[in-house]
Amino acid sequence: MNAMIQQTRARLLLTTGLTLFAASPAFADNGPDPRIEALERQIEALRSEVETLKAEKAAPAPRQAEAVKFSPVPQWTSADKAFSLKLRGRVELDTAFFDVRRGARDFNNGTELRRARLGIDGKLFTDWAYRLEADVAAGSRDDSSGSELDVKDAYIQYAGLPHLTITAGQHKTPNGLDQLTSSTNLTFLERASFSEAFLDRRNAGGDFKLGVSARYAQDIWSLTAGIFGENTAVTGSAGADEGYGFHGRATVTPVNTDRNLIHLGVSGFWRNTGGRETVRFGDRPEVRVDNARLVDTAAIAADSYTFLGGEVIGASGPLFLQGEYGRTSVNRPSGFANVSFDGGYVAAGWFLTGERLPYKDGVLGRLEPKRNFSLKDGGWGAWQLAARYSRLDLDDEAVRGGRSKNVTLGLNWYANPYVRVLFNWVRFDTERQGVETDGDAFATRLAVNW
Repeated sequence: MNAMIQQTRARLLLTTGLTLFAASPAFADNGPDPRIEALERQIEALRSEVETLKAEKAAPAPRQAEAVKFSPVPQWTSADKAFSLKLRGRVELDTAFFDVRRGARDFNNGTELRRARLGIDGKLFTDWAYRLEADVAAGSRDDSSGSELDVKDAYIQYAGLPHLTITAGQHKTPNGLDQLTSSTNLTFLERASFSEAFLDRRNAGGDFKLGVSARYAQDIWSLTAGIFGENTAVTGSAGADEGYGFHGRATVTPVNTDRNLIHLGVSGFWRNTGGRETVRFGDRPEVRVDNARLVDTAAIAADSYTFLGGEVIGASGPLFLQGEYGRTSVNRPSGFANVSFDGGYVAAGWFLTGERLPYKDGVLGRLEPKRNFSLKDGGWGAWQLAARYSRLDLDDEAVRGGRSKNVTLGLNWYANPYVRVLFNWVRFDTERQGVETDGDAFATRLAVNW
């Protein structure tokens, strides 16, 4: 802009000089000179151009419009990208049928709205982030309050320091690969039994809880630690103190290329039971349409308890292996013997359409098919075969919570990054206090998330 003004001024001075020269006595005559009149008109035009350029320079730059993106729901982002807001949510509808091979248990066949969540997240002043999400589906609740609305995430986050993220509010404790992976990205309908037994909110072990945590992450490793109370819907005994604990997780990813992945991790916690002074561990046969726990310690007296678990992922191209093992030890009051329980799983999968296991920030991420399903364009989405073996042992000393072994075969169809259909066949074998319950569950899930 300054260069344009200088050039225009130079042209103005030159034209003015020529006009004065032409109007000198040496060129004067008895009538108006057309050449002088033309030069005067040029001078006026150049003066007007200079003033216009000055005004444009002084005027403030036009404000850029805020960006609105649909992917697949509205996302608002300010022009300087310092502020944003995005709608988020998921709907998961399950259907299951049971066949009992041994035992007297009469399972309920049918459907269940497993999850129905709606929320928002975004950024504030570049360095701050927030999220609020709630679930109205009864099938998703793991609380003991019977509340109609189950709050999941409700936190604010600060990421203004290099490699460090600080989170305050209700969010997931840093424990377990399966538990930290969003349900929208799980390979199977439900998490493995050991994860649900030891990291379920009802025994205050893990999952969503009120607390403060810090995560420090470099290129190939991360360390997360925090102190957490209980879930907002789990308040323990009336008038008694809430439980609390210290939680942590460390991960390393020595290999993470376009084709190959190796992930290793360890996590654990120590928790005080608070005024409740009990813990309870158990799980269903890795299907939730029938809500009965086949293995269950019931409430056992406890002062505190600890968890320690390991995790691993190995992937090459469309193939992957994944596994976890965890052990929980319970420190009981005087007069009771301390007890320990353990469990784990190993899973394998193969993307028939050539996709790679999605991985991000130490957990499984959203899968994006190479070609989305479209009858018009000929795409068939992504297809995946998967298998898992899991076990859980809740028998120790006088506590006879039972033992379970489950084998799951899965076929998953990802129509696009936001719509998928899962088919699971779960063969479960359980024994509790001498009673065996064995059977098969055939379950499907139609899931939409955004």
